[in-house]
Amino acid sequence: MAQGSESFRSTTTMPCSKKPGHKGDGVSSVKPYNEELFAINSNETSSLKRQQEQREGVDEWKSSVEWLEECGLESCGLSLSHLFSHCSTAAMSLREDEVCTQLEIGSDLLDGFEMKLYQAIEMYHARIRWLTHGSRKMFGVVKGIRLGVLIDSSVVNCSEERLKNLQHNLLLLMEEQFSLKKQLHFLSFGTEVSSLWDRPRAVTPLSFQEAQEWVLQLRPSGGCNLRQALERAWSHTQLDSLLIILGSCPDQDPDNILPYMAQGMQDKELSVHIVAYDNCSPIAIETVKNIAKVTEGRYHLFSAALGVVDSSSDLEPLWAEIKAARDVLHHIRTMRHGELKDMTVSVVSEISTGLDSLSLSDLKSEAYDASAALCIQPPAPLPTTSAEWLKTHSLKAKKLSLYQVLAPNVYSPLEGFVPILGKTVHSTVHEKAMVQFEWHDGTVKNVHVDPSLLQNYQKQLLEAERVLEDRVVWLSNTGSRQIWGTVCEQRVQVLLDMSEMNSHYHLHIQHAVHLLLQEQLPNTHSFNVIVFGSDVKPWREQMVPPTHENLQDVWQWIQGLECGGGRNTLAAIQHAVEAESNSDSSLTRGVYLLTTGMPDQDPETTFDDVIECCSGSGVQLHVCLFAGENEPLRCLAPRYVTWAETAHVLRGLAHAGNGRFHWITDTGIVESDDVIVLIGEMEKAANYWQKCCELLDSLVQRRSSKDAEEAESQECCSPALYSQAMPQRHKLPPPRPTLLSLARLGSKEGKRSHTWRPNSAKAVIPPAHPVNSWEAARPVNSANKKKAKISHSVFYLENGKLGAVFKTYLKPKSMQKPVSTIKLAKHEDICSTKQWLKQFGIRSLKLDLHKLVSGPECTHRKKLVRTVNKSVSAKYCTIFPSVQLNGCVRHLLLSPGELKQYLLQTERVLQRYAQRMQWLLSGSRRMFGCVLERAVCVLLDMSGSMAPCLPELQKELVSLIWEQLHTNSVRFSMVAFSKEVRVWQAELVEASEERCKEAVQWLGQLSTHGSTSTLHALQAGCAFEDSLGVYLITDGRFDCSCSLVLKEAERLTAGKNIIVHTIALNCQDSIAREFLNSLAHKTRGRFHQAPSQTDSDAANELLSSGFSEVEDSTLPAFEGDDLKRLREEIEKLKMFQKQAKAFREIILAKNPEAV
Repeated sequence: MAQGSESFRSTTTMPCSKKPGHKGDGVSSVKPYNEELFAINSNETSSLKRQQEQREGVDEWKSSVEWLEECGLESCGLSLSHLFSHCSTAAMSLREDEVCTQLEIGSDLLDGFEMKLYQAIEMYHARIRWLTHGSRKMFGVVKGIRLGVLIDSSVVNCSEERLKNLQHNLLLLMEEQFSLKKQLHFLSFGTEVSSLWDRPRAVTPLSFQEAQEWVLQLRPSGGCNLRQALERAWSHTQLDSLLIILGSCPDQDPDNILPYMAQGMQDKELSVHIVAYDNCSPIAIETVKNIAKVTEGRYHLFSAALGVVDSSSDLEPLWAEIKAARDVLHHIRTMRHGELKDMTVSVVSEISTGLDSLSLSDLKSEAYDASAALCIQPPAPLPTTSAEWLKTHSLKAKKLSLYQVLAPNVYSPLEGFVPILGKTVHSTVHEKAMVQFEWHDGTVKNVHVDPSLLQNYQKQLLEAERVLEDRVVWLSNTGSRQIWGTVCEQRVQVLLDMSEMNSHYHLHIQHAVHLLLQEQLPNTHSFNVIVFGSDVKPWREQMVPPTHENLQDVWQWIQGLECGGGRNTLAAIQHAVEAESNSDSSLTRGVYLLTTGMPDQDPETTFDDVIECCSGSGVQLHVCLFAGENEPLRCLAPRYVTWAETAHVLRGLAHAGNGRFHWITDTGIVESDDVIVLIGEMEKAANYWQKCCELLDSLVQRRSSKDAEEAESQECCSPALYSQAMPQRHKLPPPRPTLLSLARLGSKEGKRSHTWRPNSAKAVIPPAHPVNSWEAARPVNSANKKKAKISHSVFYLENGKLGAVFKTYLKPKSMQKPVSTIKLAKHEDICSTKQWLKQFGIRSLKLDLHKLVSGPECTHRKKLVRTVNKSVSAKYCTIFPSVQLNGCVRHLLLSPGELKQYLLQTERVLQRYAQRMQWLLSGSRRMFGCVLERAVCVLLDMSGSMAPCLPELQKELVSLIWEQLHTNSVRFSMVAFSKEVRVWQAELVEASEERCKEAVQWLGQLSTHGSTSTLHALQAGCAFEDSLGVYLITDGRFDCSCSLVLKEAERLTAGKNIIVHTIALNCQDSIAREFLNSLAHKTRGRFHQAPSQTDSDAANELLSSGFSEVEDSTLPAFEGDDLKRLREEIEKLKMFQKQAKAFREIILAKNPEAV
């Protein structure tokens, strides 16, 4: 909520021209405020405004380093050295053997210097706001007039979930910044480099439109070959700047690409601006910063997930300048206390213009005239509090609650008692046809999801959130509302804390009242001002209308007040409430208290008295707390030493008086009840938006595969397959062959009617029909098919029961599976390969070629002919092509079109497997595998045998922390073990940014030594929680019995949801690998061995080419469970593809006219 960019002070534009410094030899050399450094006449003000208008088109597009050369503290004369230049040495005194220097400075000069620093901080914050708006937020300020743009089009940066946002942001960048350039040249680089034009072109409407269309046609293309893109860009010597947009790690090693860029930039006058676009990899971010360093360029780090700028060459100097300005402010506050380093400081009040006569108007750039009238704004309607405003503008008031929108399409799950089954059953139709959604009361409802309705609702949510954001901006963009909040009552009394503790805040209080008199009090019916210290002193005995004369009179009265005495807050509140006792009850009444500390009275007593005063009078008490940044708390009660405790007491005081609490500092609003309720409503809108996205995702996942089959079969399926893909009606089952004989039927006919009964709870229950009139539903083309008949004979048994003997049976159903259209997930699921293949494996997708050609019709028939004494094939076997399959002869009944469809589907699946394999081989997953659990303990082997791989291990662990633990919000801790066990955190902690940084620092301090105490490490890791994923990272060289470790691991995980995953690093011993494999599988975990960089590169190259370079090429052998299972599935699918191609050639050779 704190808005650091907003200042409590005046926001007058500060001059950026350098001021001459001057030193003095004595007190007399210090000149008055209006004659020295801060004197600005009207001519200078007008020239500064003209200068600022001229800079809007030029200076804003400078880098921050260039901009600070004109507007920094040094150039504006606001550094600490400039402050010392205005001090004079008044005396030299001896303290034993020490010499003490005493400095003197005028109070007016010190106040003016402080005010200019506040204005400088506000100017730097305004620059930061400008830099984080529009395309500058995503890409920074792009310099140069002949610009080359290099866009990373790798699979990572241009993935389906990121491409649309990237294209949108690039179009915004072109509209805001590229349109100001003279020449442009665009290149995209993946595995290969492609360019829009063969050379840079001038910016014209036609070329600009071509560039926009080119951006919209960007598609992912393999890796990230940055080196080749740089070579292509450097060949165009007319370019004066390069913009490199990098969304993934370059294919080249940082140790190679950095010297290459440094050498390539030596003879070129070319500025480089490199952007890490939504790249959370620490290695990639470090590479971006190093590239900017070696090329003497600039960098920009943007996080699309958080929507913020992580770091930038333009922002860092501004934050450093703000810190330097605050350091100078801190020195000024120290000088007010009489000391500065090893010197004593005396702040002298000038005779001509003292502090008491300095009004708040002197803070403006123009000279202040005490007799001049206030700039009073015309009266306007009174605003309302945010709570009242939300009664007409909240989501519920606008009928934008998600539950209101979904209510017409929501159905509760039904359940009822079925007498025939003798139990209560739940409805399943809605669960299969609808999406389950948790309602606001905690129950689960079945929701019919209408995508168009939800998309329209999301648009309305965005519009409602913009209205809420506008309200927040309105509350903080005006001086008086920023300090006081909104003044909403018709009769207003202002209580000013003028105690002795506020002597340092005298100017601040005057400034606050000055803004209130000009902007908000003119809108009220009547007002009064009451000041209090130890005593209470009202401006008028009765409230008066806010006329021009009254407002000017109270301002003159306030300028003559001095701070003194204690802080008798309760007496002031009681005086204000008693004055309202006889007022018109039809008008709303409010009391606004401005203070800087706690009341002198006990808080509990004060709360009780305030409740008693305000409950019956209808008066609302609003409290405004001003706290100077880094100022010590000035309070007579020593037990209250923090601003947080002060804010807690004053917040309770405001709520006891049915009012609002408002907390402001030098740099902006810290807390405001008006803003808090708005932020709560915005969070509610964001929650509704997230739930809408979840509903739409659920709809996509639950969509029937038949729709996809029908749509795709219309384009590419053969007529035979199309007829198979068409949805068919469900056939009712034929009557069961359990009819009684005619005699028994006649005897039973009068007792009960024959109705159909279900045989189990799982059967589909149609409407009941009499047996005599019931007939099985017939298919459309039943005339062309033989009717299935069952013949049987019925007889009586000895015990009187009825028996039956079936003579003929139904023919066996064909086992031949049609080739159906498959549906694959586009996003990677965080799960093991075993779980993933249960959904997307060859068997699950019904792409097993052997099953497709293994139906009863495909069986090769042979019969022994006794006359010739040998087995002879059936005559029809010569009609169909035959193949050897698993040692048996099978007939191919599939058509070439069906096999073509099978090859198309398997090619899609093979590409999806390749994408999954590349994902598993990328980032930290190559070294450690995929982290599945939400609670994780990492066990690190730090024995002496791990020394060769320690640097690489630390580097990859940093990537693991940021890429998997932080990104997926995993609670984690780490345990390092050698001879002893060292635990990083005693409990699992959230993977916040601060915790991850601490973990990285802890990793950097580890060193290898001693033996390997694996047993103690497992005991420490399993002691964290009962539901946990333990990741053991080791080289497999243990000092204890392997069987003992296995038994202890089984004991530790028995009855608990603890899974142990083992990760082998630099493990060449087959026995150690077998042990780690056994340890993982006995505890339901996975074994992983990081593949070598050579194998990873070879696999990535083969996967990127789609296995098209060499037909018989195979992936490297992997030892880890995830990679090994996926590799086996890929090889199996490639074998099926090869067999399907061979089968199709056999069929076409047998029957060339086959389709």
